[in-house]
Amino acid sequence: MRKWFGIILVLIVMPQLIACQNLLTANQVAPTPAGASKSSSSPSIVWFPRLDPAILAATRHIDFIPGLKGYQQTTEYTCGPAALLAVAKFYKLAGIEENTTTEMRIAREVGTRDPAALKPGEKPGTRPEEMSAWLQKNGFDARLEFEDKGDGSGLKQLRENIKRGIPTIIEWIDLAGHWVVAVGYDDRNNTDPSDDVLILADPYDRYDDYQDGYTFVNAERFYWMWFDARYFGKETWRTMITVTPK
Repeated sequence: MRKWFGIILVLIVMPQLIACQNLLTANQVAPTPAGASKSSSSPSIVWFPRLDPAILAATRHIDFIPGLKGYQQTTEYTCGPAALLAVAKFYKLAGIEENTTTEMRIAREVGTRDPAALKPGEKPGTRPEEMSAWLQKNGFDARLEFEDKGDGSGLKQLRENIKRGIPTIIEWIDLAGHWVVAVGYDDRNNTDPSDDVLILADPYDRYDDYQDGYTFVNAERFYWMWFDARYFGKETWRTMITVTPK
């Protein structure tokens, strides 16, 4: 009896094991032999989706500010002036054009420091107070705030501003200190905040396959990287400048 049971079990299980083995084999990608080039017909992997501003603006669970994208900085230290240029262009400030001449003019006006020409004790780039002062001098209300509570209130402030169509210039530890503009927020159509996405008008849009002025980051991950300990002499948490016309 046991002999017959064993034979029956083998007859039932073996075809399934063979089928599973065939399925795994079919789904595996054969390794490229050493010294051989990969076939041009191999499917490429799309790591980054292309952001469509029209779709972002029309999707119900995404808050998005259309018409504001990152002007691409032309130096390694002018992310601050580039962010100011993008916001000033969005608000149609006179004399603002998307070119190097305007970028470097703003850099001079705001006091941005070139790493190659620092005076003793200076730090490169642009400080929050300098960003805010330039905006106020050029006809904007610029509310400079810091959030060090760690309770998520800074991220909620960003989303509320975006819902109202108000850009917020923010500085975080990306690239060891980087200015961007918060322009979109996607809650992924659920109540779990851990998978939310923050959309940035980024003056250093070189990470993905499309230099369209937009980058995106997981919102929770961003929140805990939203600080700077290098440029300001002390650890500074969640710098944000809410910008509206006067």
